[in-house]
Amino acid sequence: MPEILPLLYLASPALPIGAFAWSQGLAGAIGQGTIRDADDVGTWLAGSLAHGLGRLDLPLFARCFRAARQGDAKGLAAGNASLLAGRGTAELWEEEIRLGGSLRRLLGGHGLMPDWAGGLPLGHVAAFALAAAILARSGAGEEETLSAAAEAFAWSWLENQVAAAAKALPLGQTEGGRILLTLMPAIRETVALALALPEERIGSSLPGLELASMAHERQYSRLFRS
Repeated sequence: MPEILPLLYLASPALPIGAFAWSQGLAGAIGQGTIRDADDVGTWLAGSLAHGLGRLDLPLFARCFRAARQGDAKGLAAGNASLLAGRGTAELWEEEIRLGGSLRRLLGGHGLMPDWAGGLPLGHVAAFALAAAILARSGAGEEETLSAAAEAFAWSWLENQVAAAAKALPLGQTEGGRILLTLMPAIRETVALALALPEERIGSSLPGLELASMAHERQYSRLFRS
């Protein structure tokens, strides 16, 4: 089995990279009235997981992870560039850059940033993949470790999104916990599909999320940066 504690560390919402400040369009959808209750939040997140993370973030996470394991700076940079190209609004792009920068600084502060990757301006997904490749080293095979790391990344995303919904709606702890438990099996299924996705099929289409993100840029009252 892969080492679980380093992955729990990376997936924790307490990791000091500032993920709590971003909602990825969720706050915009709440402001527009598209999301009104816990059921709406669950539906929104299920769609984002299946058609966003499962089609773009996680397949490219896998490519970044494999490149990081091999010390392949060019491959890691290519995966990161594809991720940034897939961010459809200024807010989503900025989130990717800022969270990635924070995670890179955290790795550097712990003396864990390898020399070959030190000069790469990695976004969040690529930086998380690099961190997982560095920290989760055990006797497990690479694909088993990759699968666990991808699930940790998806879980981290889901927890932060539910926390954002809890602040913006508001959403009770019991309701938030129900969403997490309901979508837990979907994370494993989505990761399995994402890791097997052919190169030519990588790419997400979430126009509703991107429109909500653009509306959020001009929202009258904002708790989040996206």
